[in-house]
Amino acid sequence: MFDKKIIIIGLVFIIMNAVTTHVQAEAKIHDSMSAKSFYVGEEFTYEILVSGAQKVEVDEPEESEDLRIQFVEKIKMDQAKPPGIALRYRMMPTKPGIVYIPNFFLEADGKELMTVEDEEEGGTYINVAMPEAYPGLELQRELPTRDLYVGEPFRVDYQWQSPLSLSGYRAIQLYLPLFYDPQFKVRSIHHWIAGDDKAAIGLPVSNTRLIARYGNVEEAGQFYNRVSFSKIVIPSKPGEHAMPAASLLASYVEPSENEKQKRGWKTNYPSYFNNNFFEGIEDQKFKKYYVRSKPQTIHVLPLPDAGKPHDFTDQVGKRTISVTASPNVVAAGDPITLTIVMAGCEFPEVAVLPSLNQQVAFTRQFAIPAKRSQGRIEGNKKTFIRTLRPLAQDVSAIPSVRLPYFDPKTQSYGVAESAPIPITVKAAETATAFDAQVSGSGPLRNHLEKNPEGIRANVTTLNLSASTFPTKLHWLLMVLIIPPLGFVVFYMATIQQRLMRRDPVRALANGAMKRFRKEIAYVSQVKAYSTSEQTLTQLDSVVRRYFADKLNLTQHAHTFEELKAILDHRAGELDLESLRTVYACCEDHSYRRHAKEPDILQLIHSAEQSILTIQRAIQ
Repeated sequence: MFDKKIIIIGLVFIIMNAVTTHVQAEAKIHDSMSAKSFYVGEEFTYEILVSGAQKVEVDEPEESEDLRIQFVEKIKMDQAKPPGIALRYRMMPTKPGIVYIPNFFLEADGKELMTVEDEEEGGTYINVAMPEAYPGLELQRELPTRDLYVGEPFRVDYQWQSPLSLSGYRAIQLYLPLFYDPQFKVRSIHHWIAGDDKAAIGLPVSNTRLIARYGNVEEAGQFYNRVSFSKIVIPSKPGEHAMPAASLLASYVEPSENEKQKRGWKTNYPSYFNNNFFEGIEDQKFKKYYVRSKPQTIHVLPLPDAGKPHDFTDQVGKRTISVTASPNVVAAGDPITLTIVMAGCEFPEVAVLPSLNQQVAFTRQFAIPAKRSQGRIEGNKKTFIRTLRPLAQDVSAIPSVRLPYFDPKTQSYGVAESAPIPITVKAAETATAFDAQVSGSGPLRNHLEKNPEGIRANVTTLNLSASTFPTKLHWLLMVLIIPPLGFVVFYMATIQQRLMRRDPVRALANGAMKRFRKEIAYVSQVKAYSTSEQTLTQLDSVVRRYFADKLNLTQHAHTFEELKAILDHRAGELDLESLRTVYACCEDHSYRRHAKEPDILQLIHSAEQSILTIQRAIQ
């Protein structure tokens, strides 16, 4: 009887524990936000936490006239107890008053959940206040008024005008709908502002910042400060797109006369935005100003199908293309440098050269490297450098380069085409027995072997029995010298690390030579254990990395001709024939079946001497 009671009690305990575990494992939903009172134009984060769930599917609610909503990220919280998933949204009220946050419906592990409506359970209402309006404070956005086509780039100009002193703005928050809209691609204008422009300023937008230019103007006796910036926008879908107003929310403190007279303007938004945007600091009372542009509509037409070329690559805008080749007389497998100039582009920043690998006329007769560098922009021209290698002697010309486009002005398709370039291809050179003996790694060559031990002398002294304990004077000297010496050592040891955080491009350039010496020494050491092809590949990588770090180039995408143009500009006329030979020999084994075996040691020595000379010239 006693055993039966124990068994029954145990079963009841197991069942209750299973039920409790099931209840605990059920997904629960909680929502939260930083506050419940905001200003019009002030963004805030709304977070939904689904605890006890492994998989969550959510539908993003549509924006209302009162509240703009954008999904930001989904985060798995495996360390939480119980684990769950957090959903984060960015919201911005657009009208004052009581604004309703809509319910979010989601599916958690197959179960449908909904955010609570009861205000006592967390609240789905926020109080929105309207910041002050200041006379003369304006935000203007200029968009094209004509119809556009899909893929047609156009320029958007923004101008913020303020009669208030810019030095009084402590923080600003920009909302630019074009930056959020997935139906548009945004690009920067090439060299719109020079790097040393004293009137340049960074402004926060879309979790990043853009570069603007500020100045001042006087109109009708009124003095205004103006901040302007522009972007290139490309529509990706047809239809009528209603562009909500761009807006700017600012916190302002009346500056002192000394602050007004200071030159330049530097916003303080990083510290303010990392904390509370509208909190006062040092008993300063912030005024809140809000301004927005007019809503506008953009009408985007689809590209017509009639007359579309078979190799059309979505290039919109009329343009021309011209090609030059050097040299015109080569051996089979030797490189030919093509300089392709695309002209007549209204926005060369978005112009793209179609891949030559997709044009049959090229692939039948030439080997084309997959590595490609970006074009160089000069005015309305964009110059591309490409390398070709003829496959056989029967190649007599470089074919025309085709560039299909759609011209919005004539509403028709066209093809920009370069003229064919005649070339002469000779038979590839072959290596003789003498070349193989002198240039190879045979017994005719002398090899220097390194002695890691060096030259060491054994020295004995007669004062081994002398006392080596430090005296008081020694201790005093150590106390006075070691701390500052330690600081100097620490400072010198962390210079590169601090520079890497502040300016990574400059840090890579500063350490380029040191890395090159280390890597070229390694290539020299392992040459005896590697094949010629492996050594040439390593040497090519080491040389290209040096120039990539030193001149901010792409390591495996730049050509020798591009490098020469940059070095001529930076250091004047230099003798680069040895470096040209290094580039040519390193590439030959990839594109020629029977490439001439180079003198590896001489090639490594030439690379070292060339880069040492270049380093001194551009230092």
